[in-house]
Amino acid sequence: MRDDMNLLQPGTQLDGRYEVVRLLGQGGMAAVYEVRHLGLHSTHALKVLNEDLARNDDIRGRFLAEGRIQARFRHPHIVQVTEIVTTPVAGLVMDYIEGPTLGEFCRGQGLEPRLLLEVFLPVLDAMEEAHKRGVVHRDLKPDNIIIGKDSRGRLQPMVTDFGIAKLVEEGPDGKARTQAGARMGTLLYMSPEQIRGAGEVDSRTDIFALGAILYEAATGRVAFHASSDYDTMKRIVEGTYEPPERVVGGLPPVIAGCIRKALAVDPAERFQDCVAFREALENALDANAQVPQKPSRSYAVTQVENPPVRAPSAPATGGTPASNPAAFAPTHVPNTGRFPAMATPPPAPAPPAPAPPAPVPVSPAPVQRAPVNTVRVSPQQVAQATPGAVSRPSGSPILAGFLSLLCLSGFGQLYNGQMGKGVLGLVGSIVLFSSLDSTGPGGACFWLIWYTAFIVDACMIAAKRQRGKQVGPWEFF
Repeated sequence: MRDDMNLLQPGTQLDGRYEVVRLLGQGGMAAVYEVRHLGLHSTHALKVLNEDLARNDDIRGRFLAEGRIQARFRHPHIVQVTEIVTTPVAGLVMDYIEGPTLGEFCRGQGLEPRLLLEVFLPVLDAMEEAHKRGVVHRDLKPDNIIIGKDSRGRLQPMVTDFGIAKLVEEGPDGKARTQAGARMGTLLYMSPEQIRGAGEVDSRTDIFALGAILYEAATGRVAFHASSDYDTMKRIVEGTYEPPERVVGGLPPVIAGCIRKALAVDPAERFQDCVAFREALENALDANAQVPQKPSRSYAVTQVENPPVRAPSAPATGGTPASNPAAFAPTHVPNTGRFPAMATPPPAPAPPAPAPPAPVPVSPAPVQRAPVNTVRVSPQQVAQATPGAVSRPSGSPILAGFLSLLCLSGFGQLYNGQMGKGVLGLVGSIVLFSSLDSTGPGGACFWLIWYTAFIVDACMIAAKRQRGKQVGPWEFF
């Protein structure tokens, strides 16, 4: 198919009421245009299926079902579908929101906590409304959240693209039925039950995706990124991710706790609805706020050097305004910096922020990473140590010093797993001790220094292990 076969040219009229202004963006399934109402002269967005997909009756039916789902909502933070056009092509007319997607707004940088709440709490409100109406989005991601502004210049996040939403409604027989799109979702934000192919998913699937989005907005990094789709899926179903408070120093404990709870592997341990999620998160800046309880087996620790930042990429599926980074992006995207200032009128002048580092592509290009040492909190403890590095789950400085005191120097190093150092300490201690008669006071003094140094080293290295730090085979205090 030629690239221009399914492009509506500027000036094309639809149903005699709308005129195409320009193409905003095009994805694998649909294209989005800016259109103008000929009578009202108002600006709207038009979503049109690509020509080859529009010939498929099933896909066209699901596309129109998306319009019916989104038209149900009257919420200030959900992009509303206002009507359907049919000539010369079928398309959904929706609100035109000018602004970057959440992924573009963050630009690989974590948001300052107050701005983070200003952006994320309205998203929870929007999804609460959808869930109350029996709709599960199933494809929530930063590119499906547009950061617009209201008439007073305040940020107004908008959720869009219900293209694969699950709609539970009553059929002719009075029983609930499910309407779903052709796509499963976006891998990096899919819940464990989606990856396992569960036949039924509920609103807690969206809670998981919201947790992954909150992680990314708070840290500027993708929670479950890996070098392959298989490894990404493995991390999601095991709950393995870099703790957000380790990525961002000074992150409020409540925000980190909300992320942990939302990303629980077991849906029963997540927030059960967006109301509970919001109630926990909106008190994040209160020093006396209660931190959500940590899930039993979901908070896995992955030690990764330089975790990848998120890179906006062209959508693999869908072409809604939010799923296409080019759609609805303003001429100038706000430079948020590491901790962008909260957008409250009148805005305080901010010093120019340094240019952010070039983002690392999320997929499909593999990311160069240092070998990792993984410790997962689960019913089956796993410890994978890299060659040439020692890092055990815990260590006792008292025991290490006790072994060195009672025995020859080197036993503490052996206890710490530093085999080479331990053998060196033992051999050196034996040689020095056996030559005391011939070396006199000088030899005794040197042996004492050697003995003491190895005791102190054993205690210090054990203390590092106790704090969960990696220890090299020849690392000294």
